Amino acid sequence: MKLIFKKDDKSQISVFRNVNGQEQVFSYIDMIKDLIASKNMEEPEISGNFAHAEVASIKRMVEFINKEIIPEDKA
Repeated sequence: MKLIFKKDDKSQISVFRNVNGQEQVFSYIDMIKDLIASKNMEEPEISGNFAHAEVASIKRMVEFINKEIIPEDKA
């Protein structure tokens, strides 16, 4: 599963899911279902004028989620 983060010229952030190469509206329920099935979140796509700190925060979130869904003895 891959999340897509976009920031427009008015600094509005939108989040989508990449499902089979197509963008779908983000839903926490669907994200959880995908994580249960795949047990992995891919590196996110980030586009727009994100600050370095925002990009770092998004990437840390993905790393944290992956650590939580993959038990340490399986990593």
